[in-house]
Amino acid sequence: MTECTLSGATLKTTEQPLINQYKTGETAYFSSPGNTILAKPPFANLLDAGMRNINQQVTESLRLATELGHSAPIIIGAIPFDISRPSALKLSTNFNAEKASISTIKTNLSNPAMPGLITASSTTSSPAPELGKFSIKPEPAPEQFKKSVFDALDRFSRKELDKVVLSRTLQITTEHSVDIGSVLKRLEQSNQNGYTFAVSANKKDNVNSNKTLLGASPELLIQKRGNKIIANPLAGSEPRQQNKQAEKEICERLINSPKDRHEHALVIQSIVDALTPFCKKLNVPDNPELIHTETMWHLSTRIEGELKSSDITSLEIAMAMHPTPAIGGYPEKAARKAINEIEEYDRNLFTGMVGWCNCSGDGEWVVTIRCAEIEGKQATLYAGAGIVEGSIPEKELNETGAKFNTMLNALGIKERGQNIE
Repeated sequence: MTECTLSGATLKTTEQPLINQYKTGETAYFSSPGNTILAKPPFANLLDAGMRNINQQVTESLRLATELGHSAPIIIGAIPFDISRPSALKLSTNFNAEKASISTIKTNLSNPAMPGLITASSTTSSPAPELGKFSIKPEPAPEQFKKSVFDALDRFSRKELDKVVLSRTLQITTEHSVDIGSVLKRLEQSNQNGYTFAVSANKKDNVNSNKTLLGASPELLIQKRGNKIIANPLAGSEPRQQNKQAEKEICERLINSPKDRHEHALVIQSIVDALTPFCKKLNVPDNPELIHTETMWHLSTRIEGELKSSDITSLEIAMAMHPTPAIGGYPEKAARKAINEIEEYDRNLFTGMVGWCNCSGDGEWVVTIRCAEIEGKQATLYAGAGIVEGSIPEKELNETGAKFNTMLNALGIKERGQNIE
């Protein structure tokens, strides 16, 4: 495999942050705790004639770019939940990358008062976009979503599956076109420990669309550097609370919840099974810890491994892991069947993966959650919840509502997702 570095030109902190150089519809942006990438035109579609799968499309596209004299091409963009559908990946040979400095690097800070708890402060300072008047329509309606949870519980009672992730959307129509650059800045400022992205949502089979997929995912599917990998699955969630005592109580409830621990264990076992064939070493903590985003608490397990070969690509590993039970369910085939039968809308890129990969196979791919697809005056927000035996429909509805708040906050909409009927 061709040796390749991350940077298209330089890998340094620039005077003007890359996020300030983002241009809607022209550039692609991906930011992680360690570095930021801003890809610029021209972009190229992936080679697809005669290709077996996305892995081959990416490998051959990067190979051709290097043969044409480009020293450091990357693939950047998104892959849908249903990987049989066209992706929204693009090849870029013109991009900038910057590492986080010691003073600005996004880190998780352990809280000595509560072992296993990871926390950090965050603020939103950028102005909200001027939306004007707007309307919000839940699809499916809240009562219909609760019926879907009851449907899943019936399937559990029949032993058809152990877990399924069900989701819903908020369809928002605004008076003025949404300033995606402003939304992106607010997302990054309020989710300092996450992965922020704004990439084209245009698939090759839908060239007339000019949608942008943007969000702030807390969940790392896979990161690869040389022969080292990190995965950080999340499963088991509770909404953030308004005061310290309530936060402490919700954290204790979550870390000790048999239902949430079971849900988390299903995810970890699935990911370990997927990673094991690629690795000669794999470190899996015995117990999850707690992390939080701006709006949610999650059970989290950080898995680290050493690959058998550095030639294995980040995308190859990500595709072997996808869909994890954190966004699909368990067993996978039964969960997919349930999703197809219960959900009445197309997830598109939601619960797929978004990220980048270079010609050395290094890269970062995150689970596409806490996100929206936005075009002009239309925005579709997505949220899901893991349903297992013992789930309570009203509670799962509230959980999805709380997860909407990441994007609602970034849009400057004060209505809380839990209260939108």
